[in-house]
Amino acid sequence: MEDKILIDTSIWINFFRKKDLRIYTLVAKLLKERRAIGSGIISLELLKGGKTLKELNYLSDLFEVIEMVFPNPQSYILAGKMGYALARKGHTLSVVDLLIAQLAVENNLTLLTLDKHFKIIRKNFPLKLLDIV
Repeated sequence: MEDKILIDTSIWINFFRKKDLRIYTLVAKLLKERRAIGSGIISLELLKGGKTLKELNYLSDLFEVIEMVFPNPQSYILAGKMGYALARKGHTLSVVDLLIAQLAVENNLTLLTLDKHFKIIRKNFPLKLLDIV
């Protein structure tokens, strides 16, 4: 079986807006194959940005049916240490990105994102990224 893919907020936004046919097709395929993975923090980011009640309900339904990963207490500690190490190298990243990267690493998931910050993390930690651009 192929790897499961943690889909980052930037990809979901692109998917829902149908901005890039390649991304739309890839995410649709991952959903169909049940390889698309979500997380609590990603669902929070998307729900917070919902424009209408219909959109909010659609997003809520989506995150109830796809497989989800959630942090445990150690996840926060390891994400914090990741941030500390990266800051010492001159890279200050958001706590959300650090937590998403940590969730991907500890659950052995490949991350699908458009956010370039994750490439910085990959250079320093065993984060797998699905390169699409």
